[in-house]
Amino acid sequence: MKKTILNKNFVLFIFGRFVSLIGSGIQMIAIPLYILDKTGSGAAMGIFTLLGILPRLFAAPFSGVLGDRFNRKNIMVLTDLIRGGLILLLSAMSFGNLLNMVGLFVIQAIVSVLDGFFGAATTAMLPDIVSEEDLRSANSILGGVNSFSMIIGPILGGVVYGFFGISLVFLFNGLSFVFSALSEMFINYRPHLSKKEELSIKTFFVEFKEGLLFIVNKRSLKFLFTFAMVTNFLMAPLLQVVEPYVLRQVVKMSAQQYGLVQTFFTFGMLLGNIAIVSFLNKLKNRALMTQGLIIQILLLFAFSYFIFPDVLKNFSVMQFFWIVGVIYFFFGFFNVQVNVPISTNLQLMTPSSIRSRVFSTLEVFSQVMVPLGAVIYGFLLDHIAAHFMFLFATIITAIISVGFLVFAPYEVYEPNEG
Repeated sequence: MKKTILNKNFVLFIFGRFVSLIGSGIQMIAIPLYILDKTGSGAAMGIFTLLGILPRLFAAPFSGVLGDRFNRKNIMVLTDLIRGGLILLLSAMSFGNLLNMVGLFVIQAIVSVLDGFFGAATTAMLPDIVSEEDLRSANSILGGVNSFSMIIGPILGGVVYGFFGISLVFLFNGLSFVFSALSEMFINYRPHLSKKEELSIKTFFVEFKEGLLFIVNKRSLKFLFTFAMVTNFLMAPLLQVVEPYVLRQVVKMSAQQYGLVQTFFTFGMLLGNIAIVSFLNKLKNRALMTQGLIIQILLLFAFSYFIFPDVLKNFSVMQFFWIVGVIYFFFGFFNVQVNVPISTNLQLMTPSSIRSRVFSTLEVFSQVMVPLGAVIYGFLLDHIAAHFMFLFATIITAIISVGFLVFAPYEVYEPNEG
């Protein structure tokens, strides 16, 4: 039977993701407020943030191997149920006045590990439940769900925490994971798992190595993998370290204005995903990615121009807020025109039998590059003016992007036609 974009399995998949992402969005904004209310410590916030990242990265090699060995649907259901149970435990502890920072941090670390197993299974499973021709649209719909949850979740989180406290935040998020698991249980998914040796330390390393070698030996996949990793190294810290420094310390935007600027970006991503599913769905990947990369680079150059002191002094903070808001909106809109085809093509280039290992490896390398870049950018900020740093990083990114567009093998753009 031909799979369509609106088949039952995909609808259940998206519904489960939507429910859990809304719950996570509520908790994402509420927990930092709770930690600061209870401790007033920036260090405590830093530890909590670190515990949301490092355990997942450490679990990635294991989640990749297990995601290719076992039924991915069962992994998704099990990890959702366990995460839901742990967060409901936090709710019960809070209602009983038993919640403390140690308990919160321990559960956060465990949930982070489970996030890794869930992510490896989810990304690898999507191409198995929609057809190849619908995969790009499916990734856009998933991206739109993510963007919408990033908008509505924090709004609900502020309201729920402000009026009802952290206990109900945990209750809502825990239940969202349970409902997500219930939705996923009804997905009709029968993986074709080949018989493998019993899992041992030796077979684990052999199978993990297979994932690495697959990336190294497939030229088009290696090309795309390297481009994603390098641009992540250049751009993620730029937008996470240099950009907040410019907007808050140089421009002197208020916290509310800075938050709204990020919302402009998220709205742009939401509408960009909708556009790919609707009126941009006939465009080839090469045209979509070329357009997205070029316009993103132009927007980065525009931002670099406006933050130069001689230009910046001509605008009030409010005027600059609207300029940056427009730049961020369109940056988000065109960002998905690059990210969605890249994600889709990586999925299409990788056989289902090895897909979890490939994507978990990509996650490790791309995410490790972010803190490395953040340390480098943070150090340079103390020695180089922020506007020069932003311009220099943009020029390097532009050169790499042009090189990608010129030299990328055809299969990088259209893997199902190569």
